[in-house]
Amino acid sequence: METLITPDPSPRDRGSALLVVMVTMTIVIALVTVGLNHAVHGVKFTDRQADWNLALAAAEAGVDDYLARLNKDDNYWQTADCSNIALQGDPAVTKTKSSCGWNASTPLGWRAVVSKRSASGRAPAGTFHYDVDVSETPIDGTILVRATGRVGEITRTTQVVLRRGGFGEFLYYTVYETTDPGNEAIYSDLATAATQCTRYFWGNPRRSTSYCNDINFITGDRINGPMHSNDAILVQGTPRFNGTTTTSYPTCRGATSPTACYRAGSGANPTFTKGIGYRAEIELPTSIGDMRQYVTRTKVPDDRLGCLYTGPTRIVANADGTMRVWSKWSGRTGGPALQNTAGCGTATALQSAGGASISVPHNKVILVQNVPSGQSTPASGACATGAIGDGLPVAGDYNTALTENDCRNGNLYLEGVVKGRVTMVADNNIVVTGDTTYQGGENGVDALGLIAENSVKIYHPVERQCTASNRYGCTTYGYVNIRRNNDRAVLTNVSLHAAVLTLQHSFGVQAYNYGTMLGSLRIYGSLAQRFRGPVGTTGSGGTGYLKDYNYDSRLRYSPPPYFLDPVRSGWGQKVYGEVAPRY
Repeated sequence: METLITPDPSPRDRGSALLVVMVTMTIVIALVTVGLNHAVHGVKFTDRQADWNLALAAAEAGVDDYLARLNKDDNYWQTADCSNIALQGDPAVTKTKSSCGWNASTPLGWRAVVSKRSASGRAPAGTFHYDVDVSETPIDGTILVRATGRVGEITRTTQVVLRRGGFGEFLYYTVYETTDPGNEAIYSDLATAATQCTRYFWGNPRRSTSYCNDINFITGDRINGPMHSNDAILVQGTPRFNGTTTTSYPTCRGATSPTACYRAGSGANPTFTKGIGYRAEIELPTSIGDMRQYVTRTKVPDDRLGCLYTGPTRIVANADGTMRVWSKWSGRTGGPALQNTAGCGTATALQSAGGASISVPHNKVILVQNVPSGQSTPASGACATGAIGDGLPVAGDYNTALTENDCRNGNLYLEGVVKGRVTMVADNNIVVTGDTTYQGGENGVDALGLIAENSVKIYHPVERQCTASNRYGCTTYGYVNIRRNNDRAVLTNVSLHAAVLTLQHSFGVQAYNYGTMLGSLRIYGSLAQRFRGPVGTTGSGGTGYLKDYNYDSRLRYSPPPYFLDPVRSGWGQKVYGEVAPRY
């Protein structure tokens, strides 16, 4: 048997094998190192990505923190909260309203985010700091919050605009869907009307539908924007509701059919293009209240002071940013001194035949007050023909005999082209005497707020004339449209650009049920009122106007200056965005 003997490798072969082994081991080690390095970097990247996301969440937590404080105390923004570490910092940099002794050397304050992660004993999910700018809050109701979240070395900043829910959310808002019980042309017994009609249709006790004059939406009416009524709306024919429509009518809560959300009158077949649903009641303020502070030198600095006028006041706005003002009883003996006379007209000019020419007080308030008891003129009763200014009132106008037009009332008579942002307020009524529109049109930056303690009305002078008589005198009367002034035609097809708010009464047309049809009433803005104000009647002998109401969505974010908000409305985010890290 042979034995095969394999010779030993040569020295050169033994060196080659060792080299192969070493190279292989080097490659394996390199691959492992690369893998480990990639894994380590991956962990770092994952951690950084997590921190990046958590920093934004921390910034948003800061916004939520401030918003919660604001909704707990509606006036939180007005004073410095020295106990809130998230506000701490140099006021000149943070824009935070502060009387806490903070200065340029004050370190930024950071509050830890309270979360499940931090509550469980692990590291907190970041910290936040926020700066709050309230410089424009008195004017447009907005608060600018810049909240910065920090996690490790990562910071991210969000910028939000906060605002309370306002009447600018709606094109149309009303409390009671019935004629104003203070309407002298409808009710002879105003005390009974106030008792019977200041109730909801669905209330307990319910409104008397036999005594009270409930108002319909009718064929031809168009509501081109969001609408809310605390009451049950009454529909006749085929009106169109082209925005989100809500009601506080209890039968609508949880209803599956829209018919449960309105009252059906004759031939009712309305169109709700975005549906109709239930929403809880929204409360209307009862008084102009705090608006007075914006025309009182002791309340606001001169650079924010508006104009205060007394008694019936006439304003015609011009497209160049000026306006002509007649206010015959402003600056009279026994009355208040004129505020900011240089900007609002002198007593001599205001009382003259030509009125005073002034600039529209941009981002300010014009307030027309009742004649104070200490001022002897004018006497109570209707103003004499032409006494208000610019030809008003006109001779023979039936409306001048109504109590609401007493010459000592703070009534504002307005028309023209408005350039700028201004809110006009009246102790009594605001009467729109002609087209009142924005110089920049419906997509510009102009804004007009109209707030009346009582009513806002479209001017409609009518004359009472005898239509049948015998030798014992006139037995039948009728009312006919008359010209606005001697040189002006009957007012037809009116346009009004404004946010309208009536606190005690309604928006409507003077003597709406007299005369003949006047075309359409186009509103671009918003309308909020306590009672429904009629603007016309239907049928072969129809009178007044058809509604053409259109929503100015800018009012949701940028209302007129110092415009009133609903009572106890909550604060919320209106604009949100991320900006470059602030710190």
